[in-house]
Amino acid sequence: MVFDKTKAMRNAEGFLAQGKIESAIGEYKQVIAHDSKDFGTLNALGDLYTKSLDKKLAIECYTSVAEHYSKQGFAQKAIAIYNKICRIQPNSIEISAKLADLYKFKGAVSEARTHYNIVAEHYESEGRKLDALEVRRQIASLDPSDTSVYIKLANAYLEEGQPDDAGDAFAEAAQRFAKKSQHSDALDALEKALELKPTEPAILAAFVQAQFDNGTPAAAAARLAEIQIAEPHNQDVLELLVDCYIEAGDTAEAEKAVISLVEKEPARYPKFLDLARVYLEVADAGSAARVTAMSSEHLLLAGQPEELDGLLTEILSLDAEQLEGVRLRARLAAWQRDEAGMYDSLVQLARISKDRDSVDDERFALSQLAMIAPHEVGFAERLRELNQLHGFDDAESNENLFDIQFLKPGKADPEPELETFAIVTPETEDHSSEITGEADAVSGFEIVDEFAAIDDAIERNAAAGSDVERLLREIDSIRFYVDSDYFELAAKAIADLRSEFGENSEIDELIAYMASRQGSDAAEVEEIIVPAATPSNGNGNAAPSFAIQDLRSELGMDEPEAADDSDYETHYHTAIAYQEMGMLDEAIKEYQEAVGLVRPNDPTRRFFHCANLLGHCFMQKAMANLALTWYQRALETPGLSDEEKQGIWYELASAYEAEGDHENAGRYFEQVYAENIDFRDVSERVKSMAVSR
Repeated sequence: MVFDKTKAMRNAEGFLAQGKIESAIGEYKQVIAHDSKDFGTLNALGDLYTKSLDKKLAIECYTSVAEHYSKQGFAQKAIAIYNKICRIQPNSIEISAKLADLYKFKGAVSEARTHYNIVAEHYESEGRKLDALEVRRQIASLDPSDTSVYIKLANAYLEEGQPDDAGDAFAEAAQRFAKKSQHSDALDALEKALELKPTEPAILAAFVQAQFDNGTPAAAAARLAEIQIAEPHNQDVLELLVDCYIEAGDTAEAEKAVISLVEKEPARYPKFLDLARVYLEVADAGSAARVTAMSSEHLLLAGQPEELDGLLTEILSLDAEQLEGVRLRARLAAWQRDEAGMYDSLVQLARISKDRDSVDDERFALSQLAMIAPHEVGFAERLRELNQLHGFDDAESNENLFDIQFLKPGKADPEPELETFAIVTPETEDHSSEITGEADAVSGFEIVDEFAAIDDAIERNAAAGSDVERLLREIDSIRFYVDSDYFELAAKAIADLRSEFGENSEIDELIAYMASRQGSDAAEVEEIIVPAATPSNGNGNAAPSFAIQDLRSELGMDEPEAADDSDYETHYHTAIAYQEMGMLDEAIKEYQEAVGLVRPNDPTRRFFHCANLLGHCFMQKAMANLALTWYQRALETPGLSDEEKQGIWYELASAYEAEGDHENAGRYFEQVYAENIDFRDVSERVKSMAVSR
């Protein structure tokens, strides 16, 4: 028989009208039995139990209703129900505690304090002092202006042998004193906190800020210097010490401290920028340029060329002929592949260095200009004059700066990477080069090309497989040239194929494809494709013919020879050892050496493991943008298992989250969640991301 709830409710109302409470209770119980979520009826049932003097059952009904309202965020309704329980059971500590939390949630400070006091006094009467302290802490949090309560709380924690909690309480008291501009009281409280937790970063930061507010940054610097001597590897202390020196106007000590800090943790290079801006504020262009030079490579690696450009603009606006600033401007132009900017900067560098008799700088600038602009003979003439005057070797380098810094015509545009471009000034103090960790001093400019072709380590004619397989692979390569509009290169490559393989239907199809891309007839393309002969080099000797592998090498598409397993294992295991010791820069270098010896399609999964661990290293260095690159490369590995994909998706999500990109972070967390809800803590991460959105 189907239960009729409406009829049962009418029956209950009828019984109540007749004063038949027990009968009404019976009807309400049936309603609850069939609809346990009818909390209105459950509340009414509690009222009836109260009238029938069945207090235990009344409290059970009220408790269920109150807990439901509390979970739903209906604080006022929950408070009303708990107050009903209080009238039945006035001395319930549990109910007082619940009411205290609800009043606090609602913002009713006075009522919350009253109930918390009841609970605290009860715990104290039972000797539960630690529980009482926790409640007192809740009372203290109710009024942000109440400072004395935290001092009392801290002393109580000390009496109970809880030094960490006492330190936190003193620190909270100090924060409240600071908000009232009671700086001396704040410092007293922080001194007590530091006695208990001498190297706690949050307390030290508060102590430093309090000293700043009190106008005594030198006192903070002295205190931190003592701690730094005792704990020389504490980076948090060193970073705060930099702030103290800057605030105190002691830029010399600040610069030493920044150098030491960045040597220990390169990711903290932004402190150099803070110091550079201090120098700019006092119009010290030379010092600003010096510390900017120390941070320039970090800025470029971190993808912040605009930040570097802004600093250089300010430096050169103060002193348009500041030598270090001009050097850095040339460095930035090279990194940005700005040929015109590079030329202008080198011309300016040559002029300024000549005026200041800086021979090394002038020789560098002139040697590069002579290669960049060979038609301007004045550069080469001045360079020869300098070489003769100072006894330098007059031989000119056969490397053109722009062959290194910029793409040659006809080259495919590779994925941009950062060239190493070290700039060390002749007049720079010794400590200015310490930040690079270089063992040897370098004078003038040094450009190290990381885009140059791999030396002779790549064997150009090591095509594997049968002739047919090699032909198909070469055709695929030529299709790349055609798709990239490198038609001349493609024509030469096809000519080589014709010379080696003769007439072939696959080559004919390739020619037709190239003609369609050019919008011409296949016959027209045929006319410019002539089988490669064996030309003479003018000395009667055969000159080497144009080879497809040469094209691939010129475009940076060489396929490296199979790596020696022992080389890979050496780099890989060395990297793991460095990583375990926390030597992350060394670990990254070894992983990069190892990953360079393998390919994404390596069936041993060596590329996958290296790329994954490189991502972890960069995450440990707080360089999430670089970690993203390696995690994405790890996903290139063919044949990944579901678990491996989920692991990389999770790491990508974490890296995006660290970058503040919550949209992409949420997308990857949800991707893992969709396939494996039990993967690590992805369920909590998805919920957290949903709330943050």
